[in-house]
Amino acid sequence: MTSNLQTAQTQLSHEDWQRIFDALSDGMIITDRRFNILFVNRAFSALSGIDGSDLIGKKCHDVFPSELCFTPNCPLSRLRSPGDQLVSEDEAHCKNGKQAPWIVTTTAYPDASGAIGGYVERFTDASAFRRVKQALNRSHERLRKNMGAIIQAMSTTIEKRDPYTAGHQRRVAKLCRAIATQLDFSWERIQGLRMTAAIHDLGKINIPSAILNKPGPISEHELAIIQMHPRTAYEILKDIQFPWPLAETIYQHHERIDGSGYPRHLKGDQILLEARILAVADVVESIASFRPYRPQLGPEAALAEIQTQKGVLYDASVVEICTALISKQGFDFETKSWRQHT
Repeated sequence: MTSNLQTAQTQLSHEDWQRIFDALSDGMIITDRRFNILFVNRAFSALSGIDGSDLIGKKCHDVFPSELCFTPNCPLSRLRSPGDQLVSEDEAHCKNGKQAPWIVTTTAYPDASGAIGGYVERFTDASAFRRVKQALNRSHERLRKNMGAIIQAMSTTIEKRDPYTAGHQRRVAKLCRAIATQLDFSWERIQGLRMTAAIHDLGKINIPSAILNKPGPISEHELAIIQMHPRTAYEILKDIQFPWPLAETIYQHHERIDGSGYPRHLKGDQILLEARILAVADVVESIASFRPYRPQLGPEAALAEIQTQKGVLYDASVVEICTALISKQGFDFETKSWRQHT
């Protein structure tokens, strides 16, 4: 059986192999190890607009002239042993001027001695793939904008319940964004933190207005009710599939490095970095701004608080960045013209 199969294989002519390759739906080019083109199938001719018979015997770099030719980054030169494979997305510029978006899979095949005998390049039309990718990108952008609008609606709802802190979440979000930028967060991660900060007091929707707006000292019972707001927000948000740890960050934003925070008394690295940033920004804005139970204390008092508790209550690196932003880089909660120094 095996000997019969081997005999049949050796009897396949050049024309037989050509018919086999022509039956494939993807474009195929086979070259020897010196990059001379040996086979080209019909699908490649259809993709490229080049008659395959005109390519036999030519060098691949004559068909696909590129700045990568004759460099170590040439896709063929990067394959070091038989079986090595490289997949890339390419916009090939053929000699007839046609631009062909392809996904190219290049594989090295062995000769009789086991060394590289040449290369098989498979070309798949990437036009449909690119259209789908572009459609997904547009869909993702619409989803992001809608999500932002929903977050803004939530933020406005919270501020309607607590007019004394109107703008608090917006200002906290602005400081969070500045700190995260200094920490080299990715754009996507910064957007997640900004949206988190914009609704970090969502849980206050469950606190009676009489407690929220009380001008004098609050009782222990009232404090216990207020301290429930991180968990309340978490329960509201936990089942929504955000692309960031939004619910957990809000749940943790009153935790403190030494474990003295609430509601779970987390410590150190148990607290998400986003939550450590939000904690500092929240405290700084709260101290610097007016509250019904005390006058506005200003940024100096806010910085004094976080510096005193640096490494104890608040993340030391976040405190240093926040302090530098306000005292050296001129960060201001209200100035729209302020720009980040990077």
